Amino acid sequence: MSNTSLEARFADLEDKLLSGRPIGASTDIPFAIFVYDPRQELAIRGHVERLATRLRRNAGREAEVIDLGALFWECLAAHPDGPDGFFEIEKSSPDLGPVLQEAQIHLIGIPKPVPEPGPFEARLLEKLKRLDPERGVALLIRAGELFPVYRTSALLERLIGHRDLRVTTLLFYPGYLSGPTEPRFMGVCEPSPNYRVKIFG
Repeated sequence: MSNTSLEARFADLEDKLLSGRPIGASTDIPFAIFVYDPRQELAIRGHVERLATRLRRNAGREAEVIDLGALFWECLAAHPDGPDGFFEIEKSSPDLGPVLQEAQIHLIGIPKPVPEPGPFEARLLEKLKRLDPERGVALLIRAGELFPVYRTSALLERLIGHRDLRVTTLLFYPGYLSGPTEPRFMGVCEPSPNYRVKIFG
């Protein structure tokens, strides 16, 4: 990951967003990830909010900050027993397997058919599809809240599968780079070499 300051990295990112060129690998995949040290979480949120304000005020862009952590907890709240139900399972289980499986059911929609969006994906798509494909910029924050239930690589692959989704989308990714295209989510997961999106590291 670059040793460049966050201020310089965000200035470079803003220039790229305003350049008129696709932020992603192609116009068909308008997604990118911005990798940052998980210890910088609070600083990142402040930078993202200020970036969104500048994009709206100075460039007329329809910039929206989308809190993945909030969507995560909305899904868990939809559990019949509420979020407390997961904590009860955790306390009564010797390992995290049953907890993660139960959480995945309410986030991803298992065992629904794969093509059908699960609750978490559906909530996110609803927000993304409100944005104008030409002027919109979606800034996804608090991805760390999804760990270890939902891998961001799976989330991005699902979004890429929605061919009608054309809004510029940036996922702020807490983790580290093991190579130019191999981020490690939260610095814990194995490196993911399968990202098909642009990576700002």
